[in-house]
Amino acid sequence: MSEYNLCSLLVHSQPEKLSDIKQTLEQLAGTEVHASTENHRLIVTVEAESRKVIAQQILDVQKIDGVLSAAMIYQFSDDIDDNEFESVEKRMSA
Repeated sequence: MSEYNLCSLLVHSQPEKLSDIKQTLEQLAGTEVHASTENHRLIVTVEAESRKVIAQQILDVQKIDGVLSAAMIYQFSDDIDDNEFESVEKRMSA
């Protein structure tokens, strides 16, 4: 049995650091930047095997130079059988 965790973040950045922050976020394991807005915000998802890892990744995002705030908007967690994991990933990406 595995644990599946997913959360979305709204990351507000200093205007001049937006590009650097986006690049740093894309290098973090399990982290994906989906969009950026005209008012210097990034829409980000973080995916990990445990809640503890998710919490640490959110703290890491908040510590990136130029990040003004990182707010969790959505969180999903579930225990799933290993053979169900691929099915869950397909449903979440649809």
